[in-house]
Amino acid sequence: MREDLHDALNQNKGRTNLRVLIVNYRYFISGGPERYMFNIKDKLEREGHEVIPFSILADKNEETPYSRYFVEPIGGTDQTYFEDYKKTPKTILQMIGRSIYSFRVKRAIKKIISEVNPDVVYILHFVNKLSPSVITGAKQMGKRVVVRLSDYYLLCPRFDFMYENRPCEACQIDGYSSCIKRKCVKESRSASLIRVAAMMIHKTINVYSKVDAFVCPSRFLMEKLVEYGFPAEKVHNVLTFTEDPKQSGNSIGEYGLYMGRITEEKGVESLVQAYKELGHGYRLKIVADDSTAIAGQLKEYVRENSMDNVEFLGFKSGEELRELVRDSRFVCVPSIWYENIPNTILEAHANGKPVLCSRIGSLTELIDEGYNGFLFEPLDSKGIADCVRKLDDEGLVLRISENARESFEKKYTEKVHYEKLIDLLEVK
Repeated sequence: MREDLHDALNQNKGRTNLRVLIVNYRYFISGGPERYMFNIKDKLEREGHEVIPFSILADKNEETPYSRYFVEPIGGTDQTYFEDYKKTPKTILQMIGRSIYSFRVKRAIKKIISEVNPDVVYILHFVNKLSPSVITGAKQMGKRVVVRLSDYYLLCPRFDFMYENRPCEACQIDGYSSCIKRKCVKESRSASLIRVAAMMIHKTINVYSKVDAFVCPSRFLMEKLVEYGFPAEKVHNVLTFTEDPKQSGNSIGEYGLYMGRITEEKGVESLVQAYKELGHGYRLKIVADDSTAIAGQLKEYVRENSMDNVEFLGFKSGEELRELVRDSRFVCVPSIWYENIPNTILEAHANGKPVLCSRIGSLTELIDEGYNGFLFEPLDSKGIADCVRKLDDEGLVLRISENARESFEKKYTEKVHYEKLIDLLEVK
């Protein structure tokens, strides 16, 4: 404890403790961005800073005395996701308003700023739920605004640069009409039109010029922003982090592990096909919500092919998930989209586990071929199988495991992230 306090004092020497307003459209853990939000909130508070949340009212929210400032949700407090919304005229109007610009949200953020007077506003997810009015509201109150990106919503109408199961950047070449023609957003022409209209309005009013700094977890995203016209001096690569288990898994497990969503862009189908080729001597555990349509199709595929080497374990978290990671041989990430530094890889490396993943997007930044993992081409089940066979060599597994843990300690600890982030949050 005394050592931790000494480190904290040294790190903050010469710094002023900040009051940070952190903005995100969910104040409960729904995925990676929210895990990051609560992790960085905890770190900032341990370093002596004050963190104040601003979000949307929801039944699932963590308790906070600042919920009185939170804004009215789309639909009701029990309707969190698009699929939950009852598509009434009022709800549809709310969705359109929050997609484009919400004066109600702007008034709400200006109210909390006027009453708590933060030094800086750190904005995470806001698109379609809060709107970019959180940016203009904060700037009108004279505050420094830092925006962290966890996907490609500033560049692609559907956030992920995907079309028909392949990476797509047609909008940059042909304009946003491509999105409308292809019905990229929710497979709906009207939803695509609303999203495109919102992006064009945001560009017209130049709302993102009011941002003082953009935080990009990956170099790939940083370079994409500059390629699409964002000023390079405002774009910063700040590597993300994950919890340090303190001790890496030093056992060589007998199974490969997939953890994440089972959706098209995650490429799980190619992973399952690889294990069909590998046969009974190789085991795969899939840890994810297996209630999705694609998960159902994959489970049927496994049954039809009598694949007793693939297990669907459902959603796991906490110590149960940590134990599955520690006891695995390696973790596999077969994504087919431009992933933006997924927590899955960081958690694997933190536990000293090799990672096999697709050669795409930011994933190539995380994996040094043959050092802390191996790469294969997206959708290449044979390539996945070949990588899995390489790890039959226990000596190789041990060496890569040590390197994986070393990669984590050098780049992806909360200390490394905090030091870079705090420089951007401090008022210049």
